[in-house]
Amino acid sequence: MTAQQIIFMIVAAYTIGSGLMVVTTRNLVHAALWLVSTLFGVAVAYALLNANFIAVVQVVVYIGAIAILFIFAVMLTRKDMRDSGPQMNKNWWAGALVAVLVFAGLAFLLSGWSGFRN
Repeated sequence: MTAQQIIFMIVAAYTIGSGLMVVTTRNLVHAALWLVSTLFGVAVAYALLNANFIAVVQVVVYIGAIAILFIFAVMLTRKDMRDSGPQMNKNWWAGALVAVLVFAGLAFLLSGWSGFRN
């Protein structure tokens, strides 16, 4: 493994971890800040892939505009920032099943693609 591959793996793990924090945290402001962190990880991944223009656009457009606008909207419109209790959907298992099936289908399709293998 080269150093660039190791750095990419670290950035990918960081991005996935912060993405999980976006959807699991209960505070909307914290979720928005984790979203900024996730989008920054994606920008670093673009930079590692030598797509420098896309990395700059990612930072300027998504982090600089969309995420900050989301943070302002949340902070200006929310009255009560306290936890209102569990908000688990009763059919969460259906969403998890669909996600696993989509992942398995994509893995199956990509396993037959010649560009996926070394």
